[in-house]
Amino acid sequence: MRFRLPVILIIILLSIGLIQAQESEATPEPLPPLPEAQLVEIEAADGLMLKGDFYLVDNARPTIFLIHELYARRSSWDSVLEPLLRAGYNVLAIDVRGHGATRGGLDWNRAIDDIALWFTWLREEAEVRPDAISTMGSSMGSTLTIIACANDAACRTTIAISPGWSYYGFSLEGFIAARPILVVYAERDRWPALGVPDMVAAAPNTLTVHTYTGNAHGMNLLRNELEDFTEIMLDWFAAYGS
Repeated sequence: MRFRLPVILIIILLSIGLIQAQESEATPEPLPPLPEAQLVEIEAADGLMLKGDFYLVDNARPTIFLIHELYARRSSWDSVLEPLLRAGYNVLAIDVRGHGATRGGLDWNRAIDDIALWFTWLREEAEVRPDAISTMGSSMGSTLTIIACANDAACRTTIAISPGWSYYGFSLEGFIAARPILVVYAERDRWPALGVPDMVAAAPNTLTVHTYTGNAHGMNLLRNELEDFTEIMLDWFAAYGS
């Protein structure tokens, strides 16, 4: 009997150690905190104060510039912020003039000029890599991003969610072939479905198209397909935006 107690104790101690080891392996390391939003204000040519949120991971890393759709605001991109930041991208999300905190009236010509000012701010004030800025937009915001990226000599690429060939009289002709573009839309979403064939014809070598079933548009499509879209988004920016 005098040998049984130590053996039992050893078994108990080994069991406790095994349980602790398993618990240690099962508990993931906590993720590092995400950078906080920096509210940025810049003055447009007509005096309107343009407002956006800037998230800085590292000045040396690429930057993604997000432009929302009509009647939305910069917070509509909240669901993709964490994946982009975790992947090491700086992010700028703005309120287009006539929307959110920027206010003012709708003016798409001035909005395109505003985006050019934001490009300048990113390079001169935020001091991010000047040659590693890409854009992503939704619906009318995709029109703005495609045109603005084409107008910027160093813009890398664009992801366009539910774009149209000509929204509010702004045709993509002359802009669509300037950069690699990923078009994402639902196959029964009327205006993208009508416009994408023209886009493909105008940019057969630079356009990539990813379709989903259904007819969801813009941010509704993003919400419906968030998990799959996030993977596609990160793969695209890794290939073309870094």
